[in-house]
Amino acid sequence: MAVDTPTPIPEDESMSSIMDVDDRGSEIGLERGLKPDTIFAKSEEMQVSFYAHLPEELKKVLRSADFYREGYTGQVDTLTGFALVASAERCFVWNYSQALTGTPTCYIFACPQDAEPLLMDTPLHGLIPYGTSREPGLILASPEGNTRCWDSLGMGLAGGERAFETKLEVAQDERITTLTRADAQTFIVSTSNGRLFRLTLTALAGKHVLTTHPFSRPNSSLSLSRLFPLSNFFSSPVGTQVEPGYISAVALSHGDSIADAGIKGAGRDIWTLIDSRIQRWNMSVEGAWEELVLDQDISDIIGPEVRTRFTRLAEQDDAELDLEFLDLQVVKSGSLLILVSFAVQDDQLDYSASVNPSYATAPKRIYCIVPLSYNSTTGIFSIDKNEKIVKVPYQSTSSSGAPMHPRMQLLSKVGPSGSIIAIQFGETVVLCAPLTEYTDRLELKSATNRTFGVAVLPLEDEEKDEGLGEKNLIVLAASTLMRVLVDRDHVAQFKPATGRANLIRSTMTQAILYGSHPENPLQFSFPPDVDEEALMSGAEQLSEAIMESDTEVVKPNHDLSAQIAHRRERLSFLIKFINDNGVLTKMSQSSRQTLAVDAETLYVADQLWQRHNKLISYAPNHPCNVLTEAVYMYMSANDEDHHEDFMRAFFRKFVRDLGSLLPHILEVLKRSEHEVTYSRSETIPQANDALLIILQNALAYRKYNKGVYGLELPITRPWTSTLQVIDIASEFFEATTKQVELPATTVEPTISRTQARSQFPELAITLFSAYSEQVQWLSSPRAASEAGNERERADLEERFKQARPVILDALRRNGFQEQAFELAERYRDFRSLASLCHKEKIYPPEENPHAKRIQSYIDKFREEFASELYQWYIEHGELRTLYALDQPAHLDKFFAEHEYPNISWIHDIERGRYGLAANSLLSEAQHAPELSSKHLMLSIGKLACLAQAQEDATSADEQTLDAFHDGLDFVSVHEALAEELKTALANVRARQSIDMQVDIIARAKATRISDRRALFSIFKQLVKRLLQGKALSVEDAADVLSLKDNDSSIEDYITALHLLCQAQIPDARKLSAFRAVWRRIYLHNDWNQIRQTVGITDDEVTSRFRRTAFHDALMATTGNEHSPEGYVLLPSDALPVPTQAEVASRWPGIPPDDVAALAKDYESESQELANLRLEDVVDRVRELANEDMQWS
Repeated sequence: MAVDTPTPIPEDESMSSIMDVDDRGSEIGLERGLKPDTIFAKSEEMQVSFYAHLPEELKKVLRSADFYREGYTGQVDTLTGFALVASAERCFVWNYSQALTGTPTCYIFACPQDAEPLLMDTPLHGLIPYGTSREPGLILASPEGNTRCWDSLGMGLAGGERAFETKLEVAQDERITTLTRADAQTFIVSTSNGRLFRLTLTALAGKHVLTTHPFSRPNSSLSLSRLFPLSNFFSSPVGTQVEPGYISAVALSHGDSIADAGIKGAGRDIWTLIDSRIQRWNMSVEGAWEELVLDQDISDIIGPEVRTRFTRLAEQDDAELDLEFLDLQVVKSGSLLILVSFAVQDDQLDYSASVNPSYATAPKRIYCIVPLSYNSTTGIFSIDKNEKIVKVPYQSTSSSGAPMHPRMQLLSKVGPSGSIIAIQFGETVVLCAPLTEYTDRLELKSATNRTFGVAVLPLEDEEKDEGLGEKNLIVLAASTLMRVLVDRDHVAQFKPATGRANLIRSTMTQAILYGSHPENPLQFSFPPDVDEEALMSGAEQLSEAIMESDTEVVKPNHDLSAQIAHRRERLSFLIKFINDNGVLTKMSQSSRQTLAVDAETLYVADQLWQRHNKLISYAPNHPCNVLTEAVYMYMSANDEDHHEDFMRAFFRKFVRDLGSLLPHILEVLKRSEHEVTYSRSETIPQANDALLIILQNALAYRKYNKGVYGLELPITRPWTSTLQVIDIASEFFEATTKQVELPATTVEPTISRTQARSQFPELAITLFSAYSEQVQWLSSPRAASEAGNERERADLEERFKQARPVILDALRRNGFQEQAFELAERYRDFRSLASLCHKEKIYPPEENPHAKRIQSYIDKFREEFASELYQWYIEHGELRTLYALDQPAHLDKFFAEHEYPNISWIHDIERGRYGLAANSLLSEAQHAPELSSKHLMLSIGKLACLAQAQEDATSADEQTLDAFHDGLDFVSVHEALAEELKTALANVRARQSIDMQVDIIARAKATRISDRRALFSIFKQLVKRLLQGKALSVEDAADVLSLKDNDSSIEDYITALHLLCQAQIPDARKLSAFRAVWRRIYLHNDWNQIRQTVGITDDEVTSRFRRTAFHDALMATTGNEHSPEGYVLLPSDALPVPTQAEVASRWPGIPPDDVAALAKDYESESQELANLRLEDVVDRVRELANEDMQWS
């Protein structure tokens, strides 16, 4: 079958579908409605499930309730099995345990009313237990003290009219704050003025009535006033008067609360939280008395502790905390838990972890639980060192859920986990275990929902051993009753180091499994102070679990397409959950990239599996299936080939290693070259298809979703462009190129070649993408900080630079010219664009088929393209095309940035910049290899120099003009020297090769050095260059002038000295060259014959001296005041010869043996001069030269 190349993902189609929320219902069930024990949330430490429905009568009222404008309160009473919800007008009571098996009976009562109620006022309530024999009674008290008592709930069926009513004796501005059941017949009422009332249920005429009185002083011998001198608080004969204050909480001690004082048979302890003070009352069981035994302010204990632990406030800023004492619970005798809150701005918080931005509003209140210990010996409170101060994972603002006073419930008081506390807020219930630092929370989803009550179900007797096992909590909300099962064993084993990450993962897992069900009243979110490391670790663990098909989060499914789609939905929900909670910015780029790579890999796996599915559906028994072979190789290499269906096993469990399939796919491709099992013509298209699906879809997904994951591209060490991936993609491209370019006569299946050809452009695009992405990564600041990456980047950039023209030209050759142009333009490869534009006719430019394209590129990219275009013309010798384009402005910028003086002078002359042209020509002439070129450059340069002078109406620059004259003179020296040497060829009749001509000239013109073979060879080389029209260097010219026989041309020695004098060469080499010329000047004459004076006159001796080369040289050089060192040398000064290193520098590239031979010849010259001992004639010759100069 035909294997198509992958289609790019359309922007207007729903790749966003990968972000869809899981709507499969998870474990909650697909049908509408809730079943018993339907799970709403589940973690290792806690499970929340449906417990019971609310009565229909109550549901109807709550559906239209506005909890932000109307006050509601509630209670779950596990002792009686009843629950209630009350508004300012009505109270609904029902047996919640009865609701498990059927529709519960709802009792409705009218609430006592106040004359001047406040907004959001609700009654205080309490159920009266009578045991299992009868229904409980009900007490309702209004904030102003109006109290109603119903002996039985059954009265509610008749409208609740028959109630016992009474009025508490409270002041006009005094309000009731709490109503607490002390025992079956006794209730404690607190007020906003710091007073306590006892409500006692007594029998009267067969009915129960309430008697009330404020707490009073004891009259018995059990009075504690002698132990606690608080008599100054008692000033009223009617009741106990204490310092006023708002009582926010009342708690009862358990057991004999004053046993620690050594007094037996006394009353029961009542603890109250009054403003920032803690009071301890002792209340007689018979109701005869109540006594205040403790009243202590704890703000100085708790305030500094909270400030230093949770804020950045200074000591003097304690008042800014706005510390509020909300609730207390008695853990055991002398051990209390205090719930406090404080208000700070974000910049005043001292978080050990980052703040969830969704909570970053101000002002806000932070909550924490402070353990206090009371020492009965010293009579003071202190922070309990056996417990830990724990910050509650909840913050409230002005826009938080339905307002209510937070309340604590103790699930567990002792045991390995320490205290386990449930805290009820308006829309959230928080669980805390301070000792192990475990915290979790149940957050209601809907703004129309709220909590009414939280209660702890008592343990069965067999569950009470050592405080372990599970603990049930009932949460009453406006939507339903929920049961919370807390596993105290897991809470006790909670370790903060790993537990926080597990909790974060658990939160995200629960959001995936349970959050999408419409009837789940809970929503899942991160706590306000989510720990960054825990967040990242938890998210990565969950992502890994989804990738590996962990059954905890992924349903088993034999339909792999559906299973992969399900996993994609899970990953999509995960990042959506992170974004919805506003914590993506708290995750590092590394963590975000881990999640993104997992998602993109799974997306690629989905595309790859769909293509594989299609392939096997058309050809189930086809012998060549590249993907199957590659997967089997991977599974075998990793000892996982035991799976019966190894393909599905790979896509379920090992999809994270999807990129590792590429080397195995390449191995299958290589085997097809020499194994008959594989058809290479069919293997290449399939291998290409797999490569393109993997890389193209990964890159497309990453680009599309970079905003969702907050990615900074390129990602760190991208798996889609490792060096191995680039190598593999390159081999695929080369193999496909060979396949496409096979001769037409080759026996190859037409369909396979067509498939390979259709994949050709996509392979090029993918290969370019891989190169580019890896270069971008290696160029990033993150990669720059890693050792070795800079070198790797440079190597890869060079490799990419070399590969681009090869790939693009392959596209052009095989009919994909437009794709080649598009690809080069996309990657701004202007060098390749210039090359592609000149594959056909180049000159004249208007006949180039790409002439319009070239102009469009110049207009679009301006100097970026023009510069590469001009470089291409220069390198390929197309100067005529360069100047024919007529782009003077672009050429100006090009030559300003690139030094090409050998051709820029043409443009300068055209633009009238004659001075610049002259300087360029002078500079280039000095290095021109051809004598004719040098001559032309100097001639035109001299004319340009004169033209600039005429243009400026000034005289020409003398120094520049002199330089041109010197250069032209040097050319004349070449010409004269060549003419002289060619005279040796005058008698040669036959046409001779250049080498033969050189031999003839050397034998005729260099007889003096014929025995110095190295110098003779150098002379021949230089003569050859001269005959070829090459320009010699000054040193070379000086050597030719001084090495040849100058019997009739002694002036050539002088010419050599003059040339060296003006030469721009290093001083050491110049001095060495001067010495060589002077040695040859001295050796030119036969000094032994000159010094033979027998039989000759003094005039003849003087004449001989005047006819020497030495004399002529002195005449030419003496008197030059600005001559360089070596211009005039005595014989002794000319003796030093260059070292072999200096010789090698002078004649670069010659073999070491030749260097040694040259050094030996130089030494021979020096020795011959030394042997002449010319000291006796030097002075005489100099005298003669001076005399001759005076007479001349």
